[in-house]
Amino acid sequence: MITGIILVIIFNMAILPSISVSSNQVWNEAATVGNLQATNHYIMYTDLMCPYCDVFSREVMNHWDEFQQYLAENDVLFEIRLTDYLYEASGSEYSRGAAEGAYCAMREDKFWDYYHQALANLWKDYHSKGIGSNKSAPMIKDLPEDYWLKAGRGAGLGDDFADCLNAHATVGEIEHNTRRALQIAQGMPYFKFNEFTTAGFDDSWGYEYVKRYLDAGLEAR
Repeated sequence: MITGIILVIIFNMAILPSISVSSNQVWNEAATVGNLQATNHYIMYTDLMCPYCDVFSREVMNHWDEFQQYLAENDVLFEIRLTDYLYEASGSEYSRGAAEGAYCAMREDKFWDYYHQALANLWKDYHSKGIGSNKSAPMIKDLPEDYWLKAGRGAGLGDDFADCLNAHATVGEIEHNTRRALQIAQGMPYFKFNEFTTAGFDDSWGYEYVKRYLDAGLEAR
C-alpha cells in the first residue's frame, strides 16, 4: 500500500443523473498507450488544468521510454480519460478549452503529441511558478485565447485541428465523458488500475511514486 500525504483536488458537485458507466471499456484508443488486449488496464482520470494531475503526467513524460517499457513488460494498457472537470466544478473556461484541444487532437490520432505539448507549455508558463517549494496552486487568470491553438500548432496539428477547435466540435463528447467520470472519479487526478484505486499526486513526488502506483496495480489483480 502506498503511504504518505496525497494532495487531492475535490470539488462539491451537484448530484448528476445516473448514467451507465463501464469502467473498463476504453473510451478512445487515441488516448491509450500499450496493448489494447492487455491483461492489465491502468486508467487516469484527469483535467489538463489540474496542476497535480500535471505533476504526475510530467513525471511520466520525462521517463516516457521507461514507462512504455514497463507497460510492455507487464502487459499493461495505459489510458488517459481527459475531462473538463474544473469547468463543471467552477466554470473554468480554460479547462473546457484544454479538453477541446485534446479531443480535437484525438480525431487526428495525435492526442499524445498535443498532450505532451500542452503539458510542457503549462509547466513553463504557469505551473512551474505556482506549485512546489510549499507554494500553493493559484488559479490561472491570464491564459491567452489562442493558447490551446498554439499548443496544437506546436504539436504539428494544422487547419483541421484549428477548425475543430474554433467550431467547438467536441463539446458534446467532452460533456458526456465528464459526466461518466464523475460517476467514478473521487477527485482529480484519479487512478484505477485493476482493483487498485487512489486519488491525488503530491507535487514533491518523483517518478518513483509513479512506479509505486504501477506496482500497486499489478499487485491488486
